[in-house]
Amino acid sequence: MRLLGARLSALALLASTAVSAEPLSLEAVIQHALQSNPGIAVAAADQDLANAQVRQARAAALPQVSLVGQAAHGTADLGGFFGFGRQNIDPRSAALELRQPLFAGGAVLAGIDQAKLGRTAAEASALSMQLQVAARAAEVYGAVLTARARTQQTARYVAATSEIARSAALRFEAGEIPRSDWAQAEAREAEGQAQAAQAAAQLASAQGQFRAIVGIEPDELLPLPAVAAAEPDITLLLARAEQNNPDLAAAQAVAKAAHSGVQMAQAERLPSLALTARASTVRDEFLPGYASQGSIIGIQGKWTVFASGGTNARIDVARAAARRADAQLAQLQDQLRSAVLTTWATLRSSEAAVRAASAQLNASDQALNSLQHEVRAGQRTTLELLNAERDRLAAATSLAVARSALTTTAWQLAALTGR
Repeated sequence: MRLLGARLSALALLASTAVSAEPLSLEAVIQHALQSNPGIAVAAADQDLANAQVRQARAAALPQVSLVGQAAHGTADLGGFFGFGRQNIDPRSAALELRQPLFAGGAVLAGIDQAKLGRTAAEASALSMQLQVAARAAEVYGAVLTARARTQQTARYVAATSEIARSAALRFEAGEIPRSDWAQAEAREAEGQAQAAQAAAQLASAQGQFRAIVGIEPDELLPLPAVAAAEPDITLLLARAEQNNPDLAAAQAVAKAAHSGVQMAQAERLPSLALTARASTVRDEFLPGYASQGSIIGIQGKWTVFASGGTNARIDVARAAARRADAQLAQLQDQLRSAVLTTWATLRSSEAAVRAASAQLNASDQALNSLQHEVRAGQRTTLELLNAERDRLAAATSLAVARSALTTTAWQLAALTGR
């Protein structure tokens, strides 16, 4: 999982270079998305926070040195005791103390484990964010190409129906076809213009989403790359997801961290011990001219015998949090399994849809070519030619949609399996 994260991070670093005028590939678009997406920055900050929390937890097991000092000026009136009356005093004191924890009931070790597991969860969440951004970038990349293909195909359809309508008008004037054929040709031309307007709106929307996800303009994009055939063994995919899915890894770490929290709470019932060493110097603290120096080393212990139920309450809270984390982990495992099964089935059906749409487009092209000759020879009607043009438009659009869906689903399945 960390290796994959490093690879994705390397891709992101490549995107820091200036955008060239060359056509963008899907890989380059994903690099830009990883570099510019704000969710990646949030995940990186979470990792920094988790690393700092690990250092903080480890510090609880290390020795601590404190220096305390005081300086003041005042008067003291001892009323004649010890032969001193009212006099000015300048009290000074300083103390250096070393404290080394020896035993804390397991709270320190549990805190370190909890912090480390939090760091693991943050790393997994960061990888999950990278995979999600990559899959989303692939989706908007395909959406722009699909919208552009639809725009091109509708423009072709408008041009074809306009020519058919012009030809139908001439043939009607020559008495070769009835008015109904001419009217149908004009209706199809208007239909094409409406579809062209819809395609333009869809393209504008797709380009807007592309800019929001990737952070650059989709000026010129290369065709979608080939997608590897779907893994035929679904049990292998499920095993990969169980082992590599970053969201599942994060949930597992959170659950373990919650159990470490239970150990920390239970440690409050046990005594704590620490080694202490102290050196001090004092002047004029009690009497004018008084001065003393001292040093001491020993063991300091603390055991809370009664806390009004506070300790038990904190233990109950920690146990409830652990049960909740375990339940969420089990729920995520079920959801992940379902998502892998659904996405894998969708990928298989998308492969079939691409093959079917490709065959449909080839057949539509052949039928349209034949009909064009037959209409010129007077063997077929204008309506049949219009229907053939409509069928070809539908087949071309279906193929573009199917290819985009195939790429998007493949990246979604890769994200689920942590690849």
